[in-house]
Amino acid sequence: MVTDNKAILERLIKLNNSAVVGIDLTGSENKASGWAVIQNGDVSTRKIFKNDELIEETVKMNPGIIAIDSPLSLPRGRISVYDDDPGRQIYGITRACEREMLKKGIRSYPPLIQSMQKLTLRGINLAGEFRILGYQVIESFPGGVQDILGLPRKQKDLKQLVTGLAEMGLKGAFSKARISHDEIDAISAALGGLFFVAGEYEAVGDHEEGCVILPNVKHS
Repeated sequence: MVTDNKAILERLIKLNNSAVVGIDLTGSENKASGWAVIQNGDVSTRKIFKNDELIEETVKMNPGIIAIDSPLSLPRGRISVYDDDPGRQIYGITRACEREMLKKGIRSYPPLIQSMQKLTLRGINLAGEFRILGYQVIESFPGGVQDILGLPRKQKDLKQLVTGLAEMGLKGAFSKARISHDEIDAISAALGGLFFVAGEYEAVGDHEEGCVILPNVKHS
């Protein structure tokens, strides 16, 4: 898909002047998560370990939307992220959103494979805490955002991904300083949040089970 990403960003900024926070969450507070905020095209990023600090730094920005790169719901029928869930054999380890994204050629990990279980649980709990505080939270998927905008994923070409984000018109130290790939994905998660606020998004999945928010570039 060929898109004019610079024109897209300009339009998104015109439609939203509030801060958007993106979080590339990890499965443990012992490993840094990527955190990014975009406001009027300006980007700031950090590496943050603890949930309390993620909440504190995000609340400081008073964001219009919080976009988290983590599964934020369980497959329909599941009651636990772990393999001893009595419904595991019946309801499986994936949601409708993962299956629908795969049909679109967007690959993602099942939320309840063993390596994702702690991340999924942390994401659900963190989103719940933000919602209690009155913030709107969406599930964003940086890989999907990048695929749709024609940007390489970090595993393929991190340097070109950074260049592509800068060429869109995003401004900040990320384009010159050496920052973590988690921070870069947090920027991409926040981009997904910008599309959501602008109403230029597709909610992929089942609304009762949980949706992933992806860009809709049909206006481009």
